Amino acid sequence: MNMTWPRLVKASYLLLLMVILPVMGCAVNAQSDRVLGASQIPPAFADVYQEVSSATSIPVLVPTAFPREALREPDADVPLYTSIDLAERNQYEINFDAIDGCFGAGYCTFGAMGAQRITRDTPSVDEQYAYFLDPNYQPVRRSEEPIANVRLTGDIEGIFIPWVCGANCSAAKVYWEQEGIRYFVGIRMADMDTVVALANSMIENAPSPNELNETSVGEEE
Repeated sequence: MNMTWPRLVKASYLLLLMVILPVMGCAVNAQSDRVLGASQIPPAFADVYQEVSSATSIPVLVPTAFPREALREPDADVPLYTSIDLAERNQYEINFDAIDGCFGAGYCTFGAMGAQRITRDTPSVDEQYAYFLDPNYQPVRRSEEPIANVRLTGDIEGIFIPWVCGANCSAAKVYWEQEGIRYFVGIRMADMDTVVALANSMIENAPSPNELNETSVGEEE
């Protein structure tokens, strides 16, 4: 069948579009699914970081410096192990363990860190811990430090939640929010300075706000 030159050019152009457009679509999707996490990954976090990052849409932050005061067994040959408590698309939590194979069990874990994507149904931290201020709430033992607002690296506002003891003692925690994500880190029976130092280390090891914005835009699309 004879085909004139203009028709041949048009047909070739259409064929080229059929090949290129799907490839371009894949590239766009790959960009929007990209999740940026910590800039540096210390050895203690390497395995859990990879597994959690592959399961969640949230940038995973880890500290590069771990205060000695935060460790349960600071003089142990390996003072920090990590395990995954939760790894979902919009939420994750990583345990700080004193022994290998602990997996967050109460007798051998001493803290945790994590994050969740904030939605309209997510309660505020104040709402979550309102019972702390109830006069009828009388734990067996509690920290002498109060709930307090804290100023973190990068002028980020955070909130400190002190530990309390009932059947077990809880972790003192710091919460903060970045680009629609609520992060936290906690150490069992720690003081404010120790937990704030860990939070600051995580923030300093985070991607830039512009990079986080790119990730958030990709998620919405």
